[in-house]
Amino acid sequence: MHYAVIFVLLLAFVFGLGLLARRLTIPYPILFVIGGLFISFVPHLPRLNIDPEVIFFIFLPPLLYIQAFYTSWRDFRGELRAIMLLAIGLVLATTVAVAYIAHWMIPGLSLAAGFVLGAIISPPDAIAASAIAQKLGLPRQVVTILEGESLVNDSTSLVAYKIALGAIAMQGAPILGGIWLPGTFIYVSAAGIAVGLGVGWVADWVRRRVINDGANIVLTVSILTPFVSYLAAEPLGASSVLAVVTTGLYLGWGSPEVIPAAIRLQAQSVWDMLIYLLNGFIFVLIGLQLPGILHGIVDYSWSQLLLYALVINATCILVRIAWIFPGAYAPYMFKSVRKLKSPPDWREVFIVGWSGMRGIVSLAAALALEGQSNFPQVHVVQFLAFSVILTTLVFQGLTLPPIIRYLGVGDDGSAAQEENEARHRISEFVLRKLVEAREEASYPVSALDTIERLYQERALALQDALADQLGWSDHRHHLVSTRRLHRAMLAQQRHTLIEMRRTGQIGDDVMHKIEHELDLEEARLKI
Repeated sequence: MHYAVIFVLLLAFVFGLGLLARRLTIPYPILFVIGGLFISFVPHLPRLNIDPEVIFFIFLPPLLYIQAFYTSWRDFRGELRAIMLLAIGLVLATTVAVAYIAHWMIPGLSLAAGFVLGAIISPPDAIAASAIAQKLGLPRQVVTILEGESLVNDSTSLVAYKIALGAIAMQGAPILGGIWLPGTFIYVSAAGIAVGLGVGWVADWVRRRVINDGANIVLTVSILTPFVSYLAAEPLGASSVLAVVTTGLYLGWGSPEVIPAAIRLQAQSVWDMLIYLLNGFIFVLIGLQLPGILHGIVDYSWSQLLLYALVINATCILVRIAWIFPGAYAPYMFKSVRKLKSPPDWREVFIVGWSGMRGIVSLAAALALEGQSNFPQVHVVQFLAFSVILTTLVFQGLTLPPIIRYLGVGDDGSAAQEENEARHRISEFVLRKLVEAREEASYPVSALDTIERLYQERALALQDALADQLGWSDHRHHLVSTRRLHRAMLAQQRHTLIEMRRTGQIGDDVMHKIEHELDLEEARLKI
């Protein structure tokens, strides 16, 4: 009963905070963490002790998988150099800097424990970065780098985390040498990618053979896949994170050729809801952990804790900014790089540097320290990790919009331009095929006329939009007016359908079937 109450309360919190975030136009991870923090101090509420394995296994695989599934492989590959510099180089640099500063500043904290703290708080979060970046309408290149970095960097930080924990257990192992040990990282990464490709191939083989057995079967395979990929990597000592990400990228690339439209629509709705609830739960849970962490700290005053938190947070933020500018511009010292592309805008580089929000992996890794009996000053390290999660999510997340507005950075419009070009090219291709169909006389003339008129109007509107993005020509006015009229007629159809159900002329099964068809037709309308 205790867990049932907690589950219902979490759902209620996600509903209320999600609604408030939408009304205030604040990215929901920020408000969820703040809400969870305030809720945690409400008296007489049941306390929730989270098993870190639950966070790693229940939350992480589906969240990483679907993020990778919808990641553009073309864009990811195009920004691979920048992504790797952040996901590997910056994570290790942050880990080392935090380790030495924490060891120097906090009495009794060993260097190995400092490395554990650094590994915990070094990786920005995939979900937080995506939710905040997309909400703010950043340029595509910035979003690609942030999302790509946060998909890969967890692997680097978890390798460093495990090596540092092993050094504590061995009492005297070479910490810095272990973290930088190339062989360990290469094996973990390569094995994770190999496992991800293998699971992706098997999942693709399975879904091709059950594609005609209905949406529920295909959806079950889809939801099962990230967990299988995650589990398959663990016995081999491979990166479960990279395995899941690789599986998502592999299946996302081939999905359009395999999945029928009806199943794809249903799958997207199911995944959207699942991911929203998982995100809501995890960010509220982050806020709920503070009282338990504070309860375990007895040897430090508030002034000491706040000073330590301030220094560690400043280290994380400043190291990221100090790393990202040389990393962004140093390659352009070589002529071969300058010929390929122009240097990035310094404003966009700064925004990437200011967008290092921490989240789910840092939380799980910090909570996992409870099970380390020989780890010194557990609650202090957990408090510092929590402070970094809270500061980067809330402080940087809330200051990011005004900084973006001040710097004058926004969506570069490249995605919209590509969308218009793709739609225009598709329409032209269809019109050419219609000419061939007329010559073959394989369809009635009336049917050909109807379809040709539809695509001619679409092609004219798209051609006009490509020629003048800001204008409002007769073609576009005709298209928008037609779609508004179409939408009004759909509303009338829906009203008639509901009235027939209300008066008992049709059953709910018939109403839902026709309603679904009307919903799909309305979804195709775009003003």
